[in-house]
Amino acid sequence: MDINKTSASLGATTNSSGKKTDNSNTLTSAEQHNASPAGESSRVTVTDSALKLLELEKALGEMPSFDPEKVASIKQALSDGSYTINASRIAEKLIKFERDLA
Repeated sequence: MDINKTSASLGATTNSSGKKTDNSNTLTSAEQHNASPAGESSRVTVTDSALKLLELEKALGEMPSFDPEKVASIKQALSDGSYTINASRIAEKLIKFERDLA
């Protein structure tokens, strides 16, 4: 992705590879009309829902992707032979999963 930085001369930019390009005639008349005058700032409004989503994303990012205690207990049960597999429960869950896909 190229990131352009405006140089001191009007219409010239420098891309991330250091090459200068001339963009003096790239704005259409509609774009020039809608451009903000120098010194004027733009405003962005963020909704409460967006803020809640950002908080949720942060919280999920901090959570571990697995439960290490559960993994250790299953590993121990496998190694000592006490882990039992309930085939009918697995079959029921597979059938439910397939039905939910339809």
